Amino acid sequence: MYENNNKAIVKKLAKRSIKTNRMRNVFAVLAIILTTVLFTTVFTIGISMVKSIEYSIMRQVGSSDHGGFKYLTTEEYEIIKKHKDIKEYGITVPVALAENPELAKRQIEISYIDENGAKYRFISPLHKGNMPKRENEIVLDTITLDMLGLGYELGQDITFDYSINGKDYSKKFVLTGYYEGDIVSMASSACVSKEFIEKNLSEIDQKRSKEDGSYTGTILLDVMLNNKFNIEEKLLKILYDSGFEEGSISYGINWAYMGSGSSIELSNIIPLVGLLLLIMLSGYLIIYNLFYISVVKDIRFYGLLKTIGTTSSQLKRLIIKQAMILSFIGVPFGLAMGYLVGIILLPYVLQILTFSHSAISINPIIFVGSALFSIITVLVSCHKPARYAAKTSPMEAVRYTGLSNYGNKKTKKSGKGVRLYKMAFSNVFRNKKKAFVVIVSLSLSMILLNSVYTIVSGFDMDKYLSGQAGTDFTIGDATFYRWRFEEENSNAVTEELCNEIEQLAGVEGVGKLYNKQVIIPTTGEMELLAKDEVETEDKSILEGIIRNKEIWIDMYGIDNILYPLLNEYIIHGEFDDELFKTGNYAVIYKGLWDINIYDIGDKINILSDEGQNKEYTIMAIVDRLPLYMYSGKVIVGAVNIYIPSEEYTRYTDNISIMTALFNVEDEYIPNMDQYIQNKIKEIPTLDYRSKAVYEQEYNDMVNTYNAVGYTLSLIIGLIGILNFINVMITSIISRRQEFATMQSIGMTNKQLRKMLIFEGLYYALITFAVVLVIGIPIIYFGVNSYAGGMSFFSYHFTILPIFICMPILIVISGIIPALCFTNIKNISVVERLREIE
Repeated sequence: MYENNNKAIVKKLAKRSIKTNRMRNVFAVLAIILTTVLFTTVFTIGISMVKSIEYSIMRQVGSSDHGGFKYLTTEEYEIIKKHKDIKEYGITVPVALAENPELAKRQIEISYIDENGAKYRFISPLHKGNMPKRENEIVLDTITLDMLGLGYELGQDITFDYSINGKDYSKKFVLTGYYEGDIVSMASSACVSKEFIEKNLSEIDQKRSKEDGSYTGTILLDVMLNNKFNIEEKLLKILYDSGFEEGSISYGINWAYMGSGSSIELSNIIPLVGLLLLIMLSGYLIIYNLFYISVVKDIRFYGLLKTIGTTSSQLKRLIIKQAMILSFIGVPFGLAMGYLVGIILLPYVLQILTFSHSAISINPIIFVGSALFSIITVLVSCHKPARYAAKTSPMEAVRYTGLSNYGNKKTKKSGKGVRLYKMAFSNVFRNKKKAFVVIVSLSLSMILLNSVYTIVSGFDMDKYLSGQAGTDFTIGDATFYRWRFEEENSNAVTEELCNEIEQLAGVEGVGKLYNKQVIIPTTGEMELLAKDEVETEDKSILEGIIRNKEIWIDMYGIDNILYPLLNEYIIHGEFDDELFKTGNYAVIYKGLWDINIYDIGDKINILSDEGQNKEYTIMAIVDRLPLYMYSGKVIVGAVNIYIPSEEYTRYTDNISIMTALFNVEDEYIPNMDQYIQNKIKEIPTLDYRSKAVYEQEYNDMVNTYNAVGYTLSLIIGLIGILNFINVMITSIISRRQEFATMQSIGMTNKQLRKMLIFEGLYYALITFAVVLVIGIPIIYFGVNSYAGGMSFFSYHFTILPIFICMPILIVISGIIPALCFTNIKNISVVERLREIE
């Protein structure tokens, strides 16, 4: 046999078939657009989120380099910088930390930073001015200038206080430029010139500076490598190749790249794969249904093509060609709309993750990946309809009328005559596959909608706020909010200030927390407990306790007004206010290290500054304390202990208040906020937090979940409704001969319309039943797996969205069949019966 090149005729047939199926085309293109919108939104948010997280971490760290080598001597720097794997590098030479009282709330690092270093650290390009060149020139960020109470005028004199090797300096600089500061960054840079380093640090012993921890005059070498993958391996290779051993020189990887090159955990992949499969399923359900019904409707046409020699493979190509033509129309629109939706939703998603910077990606993978997934969904969806058309014999196809072949199926008998609602129910399940597709498609959106509502309604503002702010206001020294509180330092919060606040209108009492560290010797029982725990992940800490026979105690004095806050976090034992007030009992915080060397009823002895010994009995153990209840300092192996503030005064002459907490009557909250802000102007090192800020943060988070969740539910819901509309339209069209037969034996238009409305209502009611029986368990497990770990979430059973959706779905299910029926009722019964001949 000779093969014919029939690609052109297949293409022509595909185009003509598209022209004759305008209604199907509209729904197919809409379905492809919506599916592509979902894929593009996910890809846009996903890839942009990775970029945003990476950029946000860079801003927090304060640098965009891949990594670096820390505290080098000049000789070490000269060797390492020449390595061939270093694509580019920049240097920073630390001088000191600024000690001006106005700058107590932020770490200001005085350093020399070269051109590349300034670029990596987001300093250059400068907002205005030039980098320093002379000894007395300096560049600052806007945050530092604001804290100093200065304007942004270049050429102004600025004095900095700092110390080097124990010697205090106060030097006047001239501002030559400034850059935009970022509050999320852990520190600000005050850039001095190379001339300053040469004239002021030339006598610094770099090795000694490294040993004593001041690092003044050492060199920080920030490097850019060929790519961001396997950074640690590359940095170690550079060290080894340069003749240094691991541990001899400190190195660091930029936190923003910590995930690059590492193995991807299955737990991180599953949600993404699940979301992509959900979108593919939603798109598949409608696109498959469209083409399946289209093939069934046109099966006689395909049968006629077979009778004139069209092969099965050519029919498959014909149907797939139609699908691809429709894809080429729908996918570009979906890509554009999905990218726009992704850009709109990205800030909301980042708000959930508490990342401050949004970086929109235009990575080609967004569009290529989305288009690829959409086309795969279309191809998978039309594969079965194409195979159905291809395997149907010419005789079966030509004789096809749309009436079901019941074969040996028993005839139903009714003693009460024909009932329209029974006929409608039978019609719904005549094609079980079609019914399944429609019901699943409608159920998905309702399940997702109810899941989003359950998550959002399960959020508890009180729980959220209890982890952020136990009272309306907290005040503290700026170092407390930077986790650097030291009781020996001068403190912004004094007894006098607390007494003054307590006298203000609306204040409901001020509770104070005091803090200091002491060392106590271990007891034999403590050492035995430590030995029992020594095989845990904190092995080195426990071994150090056993070896040194002493342990750090991070001791807190707590006012009785704050006892309820402490009581909320008890995990073992019971808190008795009256016993605790006696001063003979203490509460232990299990804390960061999870070291179990104390138990309820154990004794702990603490020695005061005057040498007096006091024994306390452990009353209770607390865990997961919020940050406002402790200093936040990392003291390796330390045990946190809480005693009454009256007892705390026995152990220190320097009664330093770590933080003070107080509630205010609602009407006086604005006045209190203004009062504290005025106090901060008087006492620059004073800082505060208010519950109102966290309430706004909570509301923003809830709005984010609403925006993202309900948008996704809406799109999937639209796909479901489109699927239902399409099913009803094509069902009525494909059964027009059947309806003509029934009308020819006496069924009226009114009865026929009523039967179709019943069919639509059955779809709605069955969907409702499926969601209640199968959907609710899915919602329960899905919601708990996603939100169950959130400390401020409590699962509450609710099906309110389902009951709200049901009347809407019932109305749609009743109206659509009635409207669809108008398409065929104007065609006479005789004309429709002739189609059977």
